[in-house]
Amino acid sequence: MNPFNAPLTIHRGAVTISDQPVILVSADYPYYRDRSDNWRDRLTRLKALGLQVVTCYIPWRHHQPDAASQPDFTGATQPNRNVIGFLQLCKDLDLAVVVKPGPFIHAETNYGGLPDWTCPALNSKIEPLRDAQGNPCMWGGATLDASGKRVVDWSLPAPFDPEFLRLTHEWLEQVGQQVIAPFAAPQGPIVAVQAANEGIYSNGQHAPWAYDYSKSGLQQYQAFVKTKYTTLKSYNRLHEPKIATWDAISAPREWDAPAKLTQLRKFIDWGEFQAKYMAQIFTEWSQPLNTHLPVVVNQNPPLDAPFGLDAWLTRVEPEVWEGKHYGFTNWVGDVSARPSAFGRYLLTAKRAPGINWEENWGFAELYDPAYVEASTSFYQTLLILNGGATGFNIYTGVATAHVDDNMDILRKTPYPDAAPINEHGELTPKAETARWLTDFLAVHGSEFLECQPQQAAGWGFYLPYVRAAAWAPSDQPGVPKHGQHLADFQAKMRAQNLDYAVFHLEHASQAELAAVPQLFVAGGMFMSANVQQKLAVYVRSGGSLNWVGELPEVDENGSPCRILADLASSVRVMPAVDIAPLLADTGGFTASTPADLWLRVHPQKDIQFLTVLIPADGSPQVEVQFSVNRRNHHLRLSAAPSGGAIFRLEGGKVTSYLIKGWNAFLGHTVAPHAVFDGQELGANLPGDCVCINGRFYSLQPQLS
Repeated sequence: MNPFNAPLTIHRGAVTISDQPVILVSADYPYYRDRSDNWRDRLTRLKALGLQVVTCYIPWRHHQPDAASQPDFTGATQPNRNVIGFLQLCKDLDLAVVVKPGPFIHAETNYGGLPDWTCPALNSKIEPLRDAQGNPCMWGGATLDASGKRVVDWSLPAPFDPEFLRLTHEWLEQVGQQVIAPFAAPQGPIVAVQAANEGIYSNGQHAPWAYDYSKSGLQQYQAFVKTKYTTLKSYNRLHEPKIATWDAISAPREWDAPAKLTQLRKFIDWGEFQAKYMAQIFTEWSQPLNTHLPVVVNQNPPLDAPFGLDAWLTRVEPEVWEGKHYGFTNWVGDVSARPSAFGRYLLTAKRAPGINWEENWGFAELYDPAYVEASTSFYQTLLILNGGATGFNIYTGVATAHVDDNMDILRKTPYPDAAPINEHGELTPKAETARWLTDFLAVHGSEFLECQPQQAAGWGFYLPYVRAAAWAPSDQPGVPKHGQHLADFQAKMRAQNLDYAVFHLEHASQAELAAVPQLFVAGGMFMSANVQQKLAVYVRSGGSLNWVGELPEVDENGSPCRILADLASSVRVMPAVDIAPLLADTGGFTASTPADLWLRVHPQKDIQFLTVLIPADGSPQVEVQFSVNRRNHHLRLSAAPSGGAIFRLEGGKVTSYLIKGWNAFLGHTVAPHAVFDGQELGANLPGDCVCINGRFYSLQPQLS
């Protein structure tokens, strides 16, 4: 029986079964891109790979292309609209399902899966989403330009526009009543639902000036400010310029070089609003489903831009999501080859524990040719699990070749081009990698989550700084360019194979901060008394505080507050990130050639997990030395670049492992072999191998 045949219980970001955390492994199957008579076969093949959970979008434009007609969930108008039948198959096959009804889904569909009749350009009752310059925010629509090679951009609807909100509620209510309620666990296979997609319109990582400056969006902002400050007197005491009525509140649209805190505060207010705006959308787009099932969110990673990390942290604040469970996606490119992508992707897992709801296991032509090989996906999956993810999704598990122009007018089939199961239902070489990783985590995943990362330091961010830094030029006095310091910290820590935590300082507990011996903070001219006091307690309790920038001398309201300034002699102040104090105590965790090393240690048992990931430009041979439980260990590993290995240790011996030796894309066909303290592991022929509690398998793929 499928252990996931009940509503998912999610605790601290991890799915739990019988109070034990488990790594949730799932695969996406876009049923709406396939023929309905293929569904049973493809679902059966996914199950044969050891997968027990399937995810799927429920595209609005697919099920209700005509505004005058009711949504078709039974296939009356087109066979592959029979999502009821699809869910029944999942139930018959004992597969759990996470459904994603949008209303916006992206998924390379026309207009992001929204029906044409919700577009402001085609429906004058709906206002467009607007940026700070007043321009409509655009997305690829459902028509091609004169060349026939490019989709024409259409304006997106403002999420809080009354007419659009009414239509989205109607759609979600019908999905809830007709699709989710009859198939909700424990009687049915649906165990969770996803709200929205990667923010609102796959824009959860955009700059604060990107949206929402529509009329309805600005009305939401005015209401937020009024609720926050309650009286004009309170507002005017903390802001310049002052206002005479609440209607005079205006949102910032560009950086105007504020000279003091009262002039800076509008940027901070707008940033706080951005996070609560997104949280409200998650509620607006999940509440109408009227379900008892847990609601999850899939946030996309930060943009590769100077403001990228700050803008992302500004919008992404899981602490205000009121019961929605944090998760994320990939789509940053090959992280084994791109340092910026590596850091941005890792931050999504470090920000909060949660499931990676979309790991690229299928898209080579659309995103990066490196994904033609399973090795790239294997690398990224192990990286993000070590970074803090509590599960991952094979996106997509199945390739399809039967989409109609209503859903995707541009992309050729198959979709995607390099999935574990191809469009004919045949297993590709990726399938074995997926199956072995799934099997390994099915046996050892709970132990992996119970094991603790060995974190040498933490990064603490003070969100009001971040909200200002998302707007501020790097040379603005008193306002840190926080994200650039954070990126520098991440890069320097990982260059030394040092692990770290990331803390939201306004929410982190004293015990959480005390768990790291060194804490880094990028500071500026102000910080609340509560957070200053929290950091002071950390220092007085023996923690080492490393401060990038100037120590604050006022609180968030501009009142004198020198709690940290008075501790200046006990704080290490620096102009830029310097991790030198950490380098004296790395636990002997070193590699002979560039490699990304991760160690997790069980708090009660003599069990550890060692992961060795080799970058795209790394050597296939690497030697690793480390110490744990007063034992010194030596590993000699042969594995493919953009690949690597994971080892389970117990009592100082390797009991299970998975080594990836095959990456033909980079021209590496390595015999997957290791020697751990004299213990011979692996195979002598090029390929991959896995050993789970003594059961050994090897695979030697053939070059095409």
